[in-house]
Amino acid sequence: MTDRISDNTAMPEALPPSPTREMLWRATGHIGFLIGLTIFLTVLIFAIFAPWIAPHDPYAQDLTRALEPPVWADGGSWGHILGTDNLGRDNFSRLVYGARVTMIAGVGATLFSAVLGTAIGVIGGYYGGRIDAAMMFLINVKLAMPGILIALSLVSIFGGSLLVVTLILGFLFWDRFAVVTRTATQQLRNMEFVVAAEVAGASRFRILFIEILPNLTNHIIVVASLEMALAILVEASLSFLGLGIQPPMPSWGLMISEARTLMFTNPHLIMLPGMAIFTLVVGINLMGDGLRDITTPQGRG
Repeated sequence: MTDRISDNTAMPEALPPSPTREMLWRATGHIGFLIGLTIFLTVLIFAIFAPWIAPHDPYAQDLTRALEPPVWADGGSWGHILGTDNLGRDNFSRLVYGARVTMIAGVGATLFSAVLGTAIGVIGGYYGGRIDAAMMFLINVKLAMPGILIALSLVSIFGGSLLVVTLILGFLFWDRFAVVTRTATQQLRNMEFVVAAEVAGASRFRILFIEILPNLTNHIIVVASLEMALAILVEASLSFLGLGIQPPMPSWGLMISEARTLMFTNPHLIMLPGMAIFTLVVGINLMGDGLRDITTPQGRG
């Protein structure tokens, strides 16, 4: 009798963790993802709060204080921690405001290309037939185009404002989103939950945006994190060549271009924005690689 009572009052087995909790557990144990996320959030905070972080006006020129060394060099001062450029502008302030330009171009271009490419990929992958053939034609045409040369041509025609550069970069990278989402949609359209929604009489809009699109979120996030790094590099390259962001607006690529004649006498003027670009790109790639590991069913981190 005692054994029967003890069996009936046994504690229930612990439920398995939810998918969200399991992903959070993987994220906290993925060193690469945490490093990349920290770098990305730090640059994002600098970009958002640039007016409160920058100690000086990034556009203010003072030729009497031109080419002051950074604080760790002989003659440096805490008034200009990273020194000044050849026009007497504070390097730290220009780096902080340059983060704003870089993040707007990178994030804005990635969002634009993600929306355009995902729409093309989902529509082609779900409908198939002639619609899919038309979408694949667009994708193949885009893949055959030399992206950098097109960007140089368009920027030289329409100018190098921040808005123009962001839109051009968005048009450069949508094909990668289209290829990934099209393939994933072709796999999802034959899944049981999609077939059940079709049998239940759900509209095309509901099937695409409620049933299929949420299951593509992980793919889109991973591609976006990698394409953002590429967009930042292309923006810096265009600015370095003088076809991207125009002076006096601070841009990391433009700062390197302006300091190239001083690379032997004042190498820190090139190294500082160069290290900023390198660190941000590495951080975004680490974050994207970590997201790929975290969002896989088994986890690879």
